[in-house]
Amino acid sequence: MKNANAKGRRLPADAKTQNGVEAVLVAVRILDELALAQRAMGVTELADAMGETKPRIHRHLSTLRSQGLVDQDETTDRYRLGWRVFQLGEAAGSQFDLRRRAEPFLVQIRDELRETAVLAVPINGRPMVVASMDNIYAPICISVKPGNRPLPHCSALGRLTLAFSPKSVQDELLSSALTAETEYSMVAEPEIRARLKVIREQYFESCSNEVLLGVNTVAVPIFRDGHVLAGALAVIASIQNIPTPPRPDQIEVLCNCAAKLSEQLNSDAYASRRRNGSAGVPMTE
Repeated sequence: MKNANAKGRRLPADAKTQNGVEAVLVAVRILDELALAQRAMGVTELADAMGETKPRIHRHLSTLRSQGLVDQDETTDRYRLGWRVFQLGEAAGSQFDLRRRAEPFLVQIRDELRETAVLAVPINGRPMVVASMDNIYAPICISVKPGNRPLPHCSALGRLTLAFSPKSVQDELLSSALTAETEYSMVAEPEIRARLKVIREQYFESCSNEVLLGVNTVAVPIFRDGHVLAGALAVIASIQNIPTPPRPDQIEVLCNCAAKLSEQLNSDAYASRRRNGSAGVPMTE
């Protein structure tokens, strides 16, 4: 069915997208108003402050409330920022802090290994690249843009993140269809689960030709507060420069930097691993 307005005339092709964007903007403005007010506000007060109609503001508040982004006081019916805004703020703050702390280590990794260095953080069991330091020494540079989300089952960052995630997250992500990026991508669930155990023991993962033919990545974990995964450091390059298995010096440089970062984040995971003879991290539920 084609989109139509109240009089039955067809809307422009981009009308639906335009309306969606406007809805998002109104929702963001509501959150901004509540944040600036630093107190609960009623529907009428919000509508007046934003120059919008009460029904429109009420509709958006209902949606925001259903997602935990606003709460409603049962006594006054006024709205305030919800628990999920705090949760998102906490997550964003820790990620930005990690990126700031990791920057000198990214430079060190790039300069010592002469490859592109990458920092990723876990989001619901999947990695997201938040910073990278491109190789400035090679005539051809393989780069990874911040915001990139490698697949959890057939990438080094993905399997590393999955390996140190709770079992419930592993089960959820591995229960869906596992698509292949290349003919070499790991997509068999039993093979992946066996690999996750190896990663937890060896503290690194690589993925030659699995994401892109001719490209390899080796990644290591960053921990916080004991053995909680905070992120991952990685290098990415051609298979000529990162063999399978990776060179010992590549793993050593990455692990040394990850260990120092982990110590800054109140984790002795690497030191504990050395004391225990390279024993792996126990699985969490």
